[in-house]
Amino acid sequence: MLLALDTSTDWASVALYDGREVLAEATWHAQRRHADELFPTIERLLGTAHTTISEVDRVAVATGPGSFTGLRIAIAAAQGIARGAGAALVGVSTLDVLAYPHASSKRRTCPLLPAGRDLHYAAIYQERNRRWARRSPFLVGSLDELCRSIGDHTLFVGEIDGAAEVTLTTLLGAKAHFAPPSARLRRAGTLAELGWRELERTDQVKLGEIEPIYVRQPLGQGSFDQPFAPPPRDDAALGLPRRS
Repeated sequence: MLLALDTSTDWASVALYDGREVLAEATWHAQRRHADELFPTIERLLGTAHTTISEVDRVAVATGPGSFTGLRIAIAAAQGIARGAGAALVGVSTLDVLAYPHASSKRRTCPLLPAGRDLHYAAIYQERNRRWARRSPFLVGSLDELCRSIGDHTLFVGEIDGAAEVTLTTLLGAKAHFAPPSARLRRAGTLAELGWRELERTDQVKLGEIEPIYVRQPLGQGSFDQPFAPPPRDDAALGLPRRS
């Protein structure tokens, strides 16, 4: 059984997954209470699923980008649980978790996460050669900078408040599309599915090798429309086979 942990932003999520279905899941607005609420939530979900932590043999954790403190809380918890249970551990980008539910739409998708000071973390996911995957680096910038890098109709998902939605619509007009609020929510069930698939394909990483993704590349130094060659495992990170 896999335990998935995500405290990347003010929103947090925990899930239990058996490789076929989500057994239990909780997603809540933790604000700055991650450290106080994470382990009680894990215990509650284990009880809901009628299981114990000893049954967990895989752990997946969201690695960002996101809040410095939030990311550290989930990663430290994941490392501790994996070490204590002898479980395999894998990290998955928080932006991958946001984008993955929209892969079947084949639409150009841009997940957004707040980065503070009116900045957002972002990346572009798009189908090319019948494969839907991340097609840009992880970037950080203002919505104005982001929109200058987008030249096509794009579906925005993630943590988009009313002001951000108005700004994107003003800047992009009809090119800006938005998933409904329920479909923007970041769920640990999605993280669990991606983490399970990644562990099926690759050897587990060493516990100390899971590190948060801290994005320092501003949008002005990279474009969503410039060629981008991701690391070898990135194309497979979403677990999507090439369509015939």
